Amino acid sequence: MKIRTSISWQLVILFFMIQTTGWATSWKISSVKDFETVAPQLMEKDSVIWKNGSYADVVLNLKNNGIIFMAETPGKVIFTGKSSVRISADNVTFSGFQFLDGSVSGNVVTVAGSRCRISQLNISGYRSHYFFEITKTGRFNDVAWCNFEKKPQAPPGKEGSSVFQVAVDSLHPGNNVIRWCSFRDFQAPEGAGGDYGMEAFRPGYSYQSKFVSRTLMEYCYFTRCNGDGEIISNKARENVYRYNTFESNGESHVTLRHGSNTAVYGNFFLDGAGIRIKEGQNDMVYNNYFNTGNYFSIRLENYRVDPLRNILIAHNTLVGSGPVRLGGKGEYPPEEVVICNNLVVQPTAKILEDPTGRETMINNYTSELPAEKGFILLKKLPVTNEYGFIRPQKALPSVKIPRQAIMDIQDMEDDPEILFDIVKNKRGKNKSSGCFEPVRNDFPVKPVATAFNTGPFYLQINP
Repeated sequence: MKIRTSISWQLVILFFMIQTTGWATSWKISSVKDFETVAPQLMEKDSVIWKNGSYADVVLNLKNNGIIFMAETPGKVIFTGKSSVRISADNVTFSGFQFLDGSVSGNVVTVAGSRCRISQLNISGYRSHYFFEITKTGRFNDVAWCNFEKKPQAPPGKEGSSVFQVAVDSLHPGNNVIRWCSFRDFQAPEGAGGDYGMEAFRPGYSYQSKFVSRTLMEYCYFTRCNGDGEIISNKARENVYRYNTFESNGESHVTLRHGSNTAVYGNFFLDGAGIRIKEGQNDMVYNNYFNTGNYFSIRLENYRVDPLRNILIAHNTLVGSGPVRLGGKGEYPPEEVVICNNLVVQPTAKILEDPTGRETMINNYTSELPAEKGFILLKKLPVTNEYGFIRPQKALPSVKIPRQAIMDIQDMEDDPEILFDIVKNKRGKNKSSGCFEPVRNDFPVKPVATAFNTGPFYLQINP
């Protein structure tokens, strides 16, 4: 294997330097004392460059608006011990640092400012509350190309805490973006029972379930994230999860736990459980590819608190996957569930389990005989492409999705009309069923986010 070069990152640095020439000043530092000396002199667009090396017990609070704070060489500045950073200012660029095997009572990185750009961080093996938190005052922040891994278990008798937390304000949506990040190797103690609390990503808290978050998570990669039964625990409203890859996470899964009006589309769920929707209304699950083995693909809950209503499951492809569980048993069954234009190939169990009998089932396709109610038997079996993923040979007829099932989240790119497929092939007027649109010169169906193109550039390894 060959280590990826840093050419791309050097271009990014050059771009920032070009943008900050003129009156901007660059300062080189190697200690907190150095930073405290230059901080009163910093102006917007000034850059602070931390010299390469390993440093223990670095505690920083960045309060200067508009500064660029970065490692001399991405990945060559390593913070250990009791190191932590809080970004209290707005429009800050913070990039290129590693936080390795330390221990702090609070968070490793906290972002309380807005419109900040945080990138190229690696946080690994740190005993802490959260690895990374955006507080409820943080809005329009962009977190990209970061890696979060190996969060240690809490001391015996204590629950774990999530890896990446986004708090939500009661009045103002956060509109924060997390993209091209990797989450790896979080393990709950044996016997924790799936509720240990070390979720990889959690927007909101239970008491914030009615607050509007509008968090966008895209192009992220999750593997061996078993710190809780929930990899993502959605606990606020109007979030979008798209083009992410979930691989080898076992029974851990994405959960729409609280909140409503959430879109989950364009994702790959491979070798592990899929999506569980527990509470809320107006959730959309579409254009996803499931290959979950014996684990469930989609699961709707029958739950007395905020029962499910208006749930759309459309244009998904399920290959070698476990059942879609519909929550029919109990006093609070999901209502207004629409299941349409899905493609199911070689299921590992009965396709539908525990139906309410009131689902709207339209135009779904299956390879299995006898075809279950609501499914049409395929005349031609799909083919496997060069990457090992299933695609139909020709477009499969679809029907128009009932209007009440389609939701559009304000100020978010959620593609409610499903104009594109899982890899952004443009769909025609007559969309193909399943997640993939076979068209001339189409992009092949395969994950966009992988183990090799997410996280910091300096850690990426070419396959």
